[in-house]
Amino acid sequence: MVQTLARFVWGGTRLLPGPVGFDDPRLENVSMHLEIRRDGRGGLPLDELRLLIPSWGEVQVDADVSLHKDLVDLLMLGSVRVAIDAWAPDTEIELGHALSEQILLRALIPSDGGSVRGWTADSLIPRLRELMSTGPSAVLLVSRRRGDLDRVWRMLPDDLLQRFRWWLAPAEGRQVQLMRGDRRVIGWVLDGARMLEERR
Repeated sequence: MVQTLARFVWGGTRLLPGPVGFDDPRLENVSMHLEIRRDGRGGLPLDELRLLIPSWGEVQVDADVSLHKDLVDLLMLGSVRVAIDAWAPDTEIELGHALSEQILLRALIPSDGGSVRGWTADSLIPRLRELMSTGPSAVLLVSRRRGDLDRVWRMLPDDLLQRFRWWLAPAEGRQVQLMRGDRRVIGWVLDGARMLEERR
């Protein structure tokens, strides 16, 4: 069965978009994807997460992590799944995968105006091929520009689509039509504020 998670970004004192307060009672009954956008800098808000994660529904976390130690911290706080950057050092990915089956490889599609086709062919596909035999079996594919997710999806070779299970987080905030179908998709990560509004 395909899962749907409510996507929120950590905003320091609230969740975005919305804003949604940390204590909003609707969060108790929603499966959530929490992004902590650190851009490789700063620590994790572990003290806050230690209090909040148990009060929310299931939480999957993408905290811009490249160290297995951070994955362990997030899992111990109660996260059901955590993501590691697909370009983290191989040893960190392998250690994280050895510690838990609940690790996702996170591939963030660049939104800096460069060629998505070039990035997919020259960076994403070779990197996933490197990790096929040693890394986690699931990929979190994240876009921050409309249309990019399907552009990447169309270019992925069949063997990679078959080898990995896929979580898709489109910039559109809703499920998008995939030209090649979504048979290998196990989860969608969608606009959290919209999902909460629909629950009212």
